Amino acid sequence: MAKNYDQIIWSTQSEVDLDDILEYYLEVSPEKAYIHINDIIDAVEQTVFSEQWQIDEYDPSCRRVIVKRKYRVYYKVEDTTVRVTRVYPTQKNPEGI
Repeated sequence: MAKNYDQIIWSTQSEVDLDDILEYYLEVSPEKAYIHINDIIDAVEQTVFSEQWQIDEYDPSCRRVIVKRKYRVYYKVEDTTVRVTRVYPTQKNPEGI
């Protein structure tokens, strides 16, 4: 099935978020740290339609992907681009972000 967007761009903030998640897991579970990061990236890369995921209730300008019930990945659709804006653990209060 063909994708209906040209590219996925990770914002600087989403890259910082991934780095923070990686840093955390390198401390608490080093053997699984990169698995968690790869799960997040793979879930986003497997998006087929730019509007495949639901609109977020906290930020209606974004859609969100829930990855393994542990992470929220926010993204915006801009023409033919999917722009990942934030990544954070689902335990974190999204209103504070």
